[in-house]
Amino acid sequence: MPKQRRKFVVLIVAFTIVTFGWITIGTGADEVPYVSISHLLSEGHTMVQENFRLGGYVEEGSIVYADDHLTVEFTMLQEDARLKVRFTGLAPDMFKDDAEVIVEGRLQGDLFVANNLMTKCASRYEVDLTEPGIEAHMEI
Repeated sequence: MPKQRRKFVVLIVAFTIVTFGWITIGTGADEVPYVSISHLLSEGHTMVQENFRLGGYVEEGSIVYADDHLTVEFTMLQEDARLKVRFTGLAPDMFKDDAEVIVEGRLQGDLFVANNLMTKCASRYEVDLTEPGIEAHMEI
């Protein structure tokens, strides 16, 4: 095999190994599985994964802010399951009673300590096509 071709093959093999290693090793630690509250409460203590993502609704009247106004505790509902959540940080503007929320964090006993709190409000960005002056343009 000519010397230039050998260098090219070695370069391609090295690039392939580095790329494969980067893809397989670098992404596993950042994955946060989405689980239900009932599954987390029944199986969470036995799972290897430490961080989880949950979705549900804020129970009405359950929001309690700490004196520093940065820590908030509330109860999250999902179907018949409920879970107490604590989040420290700036809560989103749309965070309120009955808001749909997504939290990421870990279970500590019966308390879910969230390091991320997001609200879902797709209706805020939807257009009401029944309003006068609004026209729908759609290409098919």
